[in-house]
Amino acid sequence: MNQMFPYERRLEQVFREVRESPLLDVVDQHRGPGGPGADTAGLYELLAEDGYPLEPRLLECFFPYRNMALQWRAADSDTPLVGEFDVVSIDVTPDIRLPIDDLTRQDSDRVLLSELRILDDISSGGEGRLAAMRFHPGVTNPEIWFLDRYHDYVRLELDYRDYLDNLLITKGATGWQYLFADVPLGEREYGYILENLRTMLRVFPEQFPDYDYAPLATRLEARL
Repeated sequence: MNQMFPYERRLEQVFREVRESPLLDVVDQHRGPGGPGADTAGLYELLAEDGYPLEPRLLECFFPYRNMALQWRAADSDTPLVGEFDVVSIDVTPDIRLPIDDLTRQDSDRVLLSELRILDDISSGGEGRLAAMRFHPGVTNPEIWFLDRYHDYVRLELDYRDYLDNLLITKGATGWQYLFADVPLGEREYGYILENLRTMLRVFPEQFPDYDYAPLATRLEARL
């Protein structure tokens, strides 16, 4: 029997937790090409040869599918809580370029967008959000950026591993990335996101007691 990679196991656990929660309904869940038993021998050397000598802590996040995706919503239609993710494996991320023409709002965006590669495609719900890694030759720990068609593009206080760790805690609750960005969540333009985050932080600690939500609550208060 093939043994799961650590982050493969943790993502599968999130699938199970959301599926078994009486408070949440799964809208979609899928895995991309790949599967158990992947052989990573030589993989990291190939990435380095291609110009991406990533830190070991990032490479430890490998999972054997091109991507793993989940979309969910609150079972109670009156509860303002939704979430999704479609996260890409670390070995695939360098190859997935952004649709620059679709995302460019002004000419100055083009340089940034040309350096970004998709990490998390958060678009199934129609919100048009993306998380991306910023690759430069020789950089071992690329920046993480969050792109939202309705707000400024912002750099997150996270790396790839931190991103996955917090995605596992939040289950991809819409807007969780803003907890790691310098944005004023108390302003009117973020009203929908703030409501979703507040509901998540109210409901999830009891529903998923194995996770610590206190640091996220502290981050939310600091951005109001």
